[in-house]
Amino acid sequence: MKIKRIDTTFSTEKLQESKDFYMDHFGFKLAYESDWYIELVTPTGDAGISFTLPQREEGEFFNGKGMILSFEVEDVEAEYNRLKENNVMIYQELQDKPWGERSFVVDDPNGVHVYLYKLIEQTDEYKELYAPFK
Repeated sequence: MKIKRIDTTFSTEKLQESKDFYMDHFGFKLAYESDWYIELVTPTGDAGISFTLPQREEGEFFNGKGMILSFEVEDVEAEYNRLKENNVMIYQELQDKPWGERSFVVDDPNGVHVYLYKLIEQTDEYKELYAPFK
């Protein structure tokens, strides 16, 4: 199987808040909108994120818990400063992770953690841990 694109759909009552958050802060573009469903895509079209009103008969109501969306970015410091200047609450401050990421976390209107990171050098300990998987 060759995956050509990844999309994630969230069930939520916060359609407009979600749309605004991802368009305003992460540059997603509107692909489709109705009164019960919104689809957004990245500017390159290689990934998407959608929001649908809850329909319990078609699955459990999504509450945002237990979900992390990760975005690898070129300049994590610039993104951190941009989001902070736009009054987006930072839930985990910018920090270097020993497994080789410089990252921070914000939450979207649904309580989903959005983890922004750039790759950095791993610590020697993590290089050893990851060596068997290369």
